Parts: sequence; C-alpha cells; structure tokens
Amino acid sequence: DDGRLYASIDDGKEWRELNLGSSSKKEWIGTVLASKYDEPTVYVAQQGRYDEDFAVRLYKSTDYGKTFKSIAGNLPGGPINMIREDPVSANVLYAANDFGVYVTTDGGTRWDVLGGNLPSVAVMDFIVHPRDRMLVIGTHGRGVWAIDVSQIRSR
Repeated sequence: DDGRLYASIDDGKEWRELNLGSSSKKEWIGTVLASKYDEPTVYVAQQGRYDEDFAVRLYKSTDYGKTFKSIAGNLPGGPINMIREDPVSANVLYAANDFGVYVTTDGGTRWDVLGGNLPSVAVMDFIVHPRDRMLVIGTHGRGVWAIDVSQIRSR
C-alpha cells in the first residue's frame, strides 16, 4: 500500500525497486501484469484514490521494469482497477476503472469505451475467456456482465 514495487529476474536472489516515474506521493499499486507475449514486458496500474488523487496512472515496461512509459493515452480520469491482455493479440489491452471498461488495439495510444450497454460503473475485475473471447466483468454493485470481444483486432 505504500506504492513501492520490486522485481527480481533471477528467481528471487536479487531484488530491485522499480521507479514508475509518478509523483512523489506513494500511490497504491492496483495491478501488476506480466505479459504472456513478451517476457520483459510488464504493465502496472497505480491508484491515488486514498489521497483523493484520481489521475490515470497506467504504465508499461518492455525491459523488466528498468524504465516505464505511460500508456494512459486518452483514458478518462479515475484510478485504473485492472488491466489485462487479449488472449489472441498482444496489442489489444483492456483496462477498467470506476466508470467502466476500455479497450486499445494499438498498445495503449488510443482507448475506446467498451460495452455498449454496460452502465457507467466501477469495474473491479474481469477476465477474457481465451476460447470464447468473452469479456466477463465483475462490477461494484451492478452484477456480472459478459461482452463478446471476438471481433476486436489489433491495428
């Protein structure tokens, strides 16, 4: 909960603290996702909600966490609760915040709202079913939703 993140690439023999490049405040780490497509790639979502800071903090590293760049793009304000990779395409990512689910087909440069009839609701977790390509969403107070994402393709 102090915003510090560490990584080891030698089975835990040595650990180093990662610098996400965010503000001096210690934001909470919401999600860490190791890429299934590229071993040195990792995604990190930070949240400042407990300090009433609702900036979008979503980062990607392609060098085992040595450097990070923001992939927040045009995501609307609000802490990112979850990020996942598409099971078929490395450039398709899904992110959820307190207002819904978003998708990018270009690795995080541009994000679009996903879900047509999904209400503006806090999404805390979701999965992308690998066989059926259904996005199954767990919301905060509005139930469970399933959205077909089989037509989403990488740009």
